Amino acid sequence: MANATHISRPRLFLALAALFLSSICTMGDLVINPIVANVYEAFADAPLWLVNLGITGPALVGLPFGLLAGYLCDRVDKRIIMVAGFAIFTLSSVFGILYVNVWYFVVMRLLATGIGWGITNTASFAILADLFTDDTQHARYVGWYNACMSVLGALLASASGFLAVGGWVLSYRAYWLAVPVLAMLVAFLPSFPPKTDTFERVEAVHGESRSSAGALGRAMNVARTNEGGATKKWWVAIVPLTVQVFFVALLYYIILYLVGVYVSDKGLGDEAFTGLLTSILTISTAIGSIAFGFFYKALKNKVYIPGLLAIAAAFFILSWTDSQIVAAMTLALAGLGWAFYFCFFYTYCTELVPNAKNGMATSVVAASNGLAVSASSQTLTYAMAATGLTSFQLYPAFGCVMLVVLVLSVLWGIYRSWRRRCAAV
Repeated sequence: MANATHISRPRLFLALAALFLSSICTMGDLVINPIVANVYEAFADAPLWLVNLGITGPALVGLPFGLLAGYLCDRVDKRIIMVAGFAIFTLSSVFGILYVNVWYFVVMRLLATGIGWGITNTASFAILADLFTDDTQHARYVGWYNACMSVLGALLASASGFLAVGGWVLSYRAYWLAVPVLAMLVAFLPSFPPKTDTFERVEAVHGESRSSAGALGRAMNVARTNEGGATKKWWVAIVPLTVQVFFVALLYYIILYLVGVYVSDKGLGDEAFTGLLTSILTISTAIGSIAFGFFYKALKNKVYIPGLLAIAAAFFILSWTDSQIVAAMTLALAGLGWAFYFCFFYTYCTELVPNAKNGMATSVVAASNGLAVSASSQTLTYAMAATGLTSFQLYPAFGCVMLVVLVLSVLWGIYRSWRRRCAAV
């Protein structure tokens, strides 16, 4: 199994560079952000559900493929899965608007940031978990990965916004960045064969005894301690986290992926300004991701609390302001908050389960995250249609929901701590 300690520094650097740059797939939707209003206008005669499917539906289609990738990551070489998923993304995004037709647009979007995203997102985080088995080190690299992903997202959004001034279909040229990244993955990513349950049990007791007989005895008789209990019930531990991820991500993605609708409703600017705001969101997420390791070391699994407060506050401020500067600063705050939460749940999910189930745990929370992406456009557009309100007029309600999620999460944490104390008595 490939581990950071088993790979030479030059090879590790090149492998991490390829892996980090592959996050362009996860941020591929940001090419669409600056042109959302243009897409709705271009396909105005098409059913609304179909256009929504093309804009945020890919994440929904990616869910089963993310789960499939998680299953496969625990059974076959992760390198194969990673390269295959990114190849799907590259081909379907580069040729994504070769024909301006709503059905072609939707199908290629479902392939690129649907199937391609579902596979590569799960594989990349599973690979990071294999490379860095120490929790603090793992959290640090997850933060750096997310920082790189956010910077790439900012570049994609900015490039898309400026290209769209000459016509919205030109935004797709930003996807050509994926071609050299695919070549890097093929050339530099090492092999990551799966772990077996027996290997995991031996690893759990490694270091407790230098006696191989003693270690083997404990491995065969002592299951790894984790919140999910026995290995067969590993999924129990991540159910509350999965629910939390869905609601937090749903609310944040209403800001991130539909910022163009907000800008249009507020009359704050054009596609270029929307691209700038998206870049601010992603750059601030990058900054927060770099700092995540430091705050995680201090706050541990409470690190998500300031993140949720920041996003909730952003909803209230954005609904009130008519200033471009205030809107930009508020979105920067929301991006920082999202960085803390995003890094938190991808780090925490692998702490809750045996190492042999890292791939599946990652895919489950990724599926919840992806479902939230798909549900975000549906939630906002149908809420606007049902109430007759604009996007920013609905923002205070979304802020209140985020606060409710935060309170319930804190109460659940208190209850879980109390239950552990009672069990220890």
